[in-house]
Amino acid sequence: MAQKLSFGLMDIPMSCSLFMEPALELHKQYTSPISTFATEYIHEWNIALLDVMNMSCMKHHLGQVGQKIINGSIHSSAYLSRCVEGATNVPMHSLHYALRFSESARFLSDKVAGNTTHSFVDLGAGLSPLAAAIQTEYNMPGAYIIDEPEIMDAYVRTAELVGGRIPMPITWDDAKEMSMQHTLDTVIAMGVLHYMPLDEQIKRMQFINSHVPNFMLEIKYNTGSAKNDNAFDLHQLQSLRLQVGSIQTLETTMIQNSLRYLSRFIHAMPNRRYFLEKSRSLFLSR
Repeated sequence: MAQKLSFGLMDIPMSCSLFMEPALELHKQYTSPISTFATEYIHEWNIALLDVMNMSCMKHHLGQVGQKIINGSIHSSAYLSRCVEGATNVPMHSLHYALRFSESARFLSDKVAGNTTHSFVDLGAGLSPLAAAIQTEYNMPGAYIIDEPEIMDAYVRTAELVGGRIPMPITWDDAKEMSMQHTLDTVIAMGVLHYMPLDEQIKRMQFINSHVPNFMLEIKYNTGSAKNDNAFDLHQLQSLRLQVGSIQTLETTMIQNSLRYLSRFIHAMPNRRYFLEKSRSLFLSR
């Protein structure tokens, strides 16, 4: 029996960005269009990211999975594309990465393009180039990232190698204070909230709804019998519904966002629907 490879702190955040690039190309007919600038920025970011991950100060944050991805990427320019096309679980996960990035970029571009008074934070930024790409493309002064300190260190190092604007690492407490002072008006949280306990998710969502004018949040909804403790069920969603003003507008947008995402996933991978059976992503935005 093959031994399972170990994961390090950086493995999944790094793989999200590295696999996202070929996934965006493979599934471009199903994802929201992204600009030529963003496409080129992602490519330069991933080159820089591999260099950062090879630094001696980053090595101990890599597990066997991360090191295997780095070695494969160095030895073959086609390695990442081959993984996205057929490695175990990678095709499905990389499609999610591509859809999340393209939907977030579309949302941010609609909100902040042409208006440098806007400021945004990518909550759970990981090693995705989203914040740095948007900040650089639109020359925005106010772009921020929130994640583990070690991941934000790697993020800043990567952005410095690429050149352009560099998002500022902050904490969630910083973001709350800035929001209440009206110096932060947009929150993106994709692929992160469902790693938190439900009570923490609810607290953050309630704060964002009360104090942040613009947001796009991904949560998980249980659809099958195998319950994910960090995913919402119908009763919990209905309880939240009673606590929110102007719920009709938010609910309509959530349905539109979620159906668009689900439709694109199913069209891109019509034979992989079982990945969505136990829990499904819902997207709240304003």
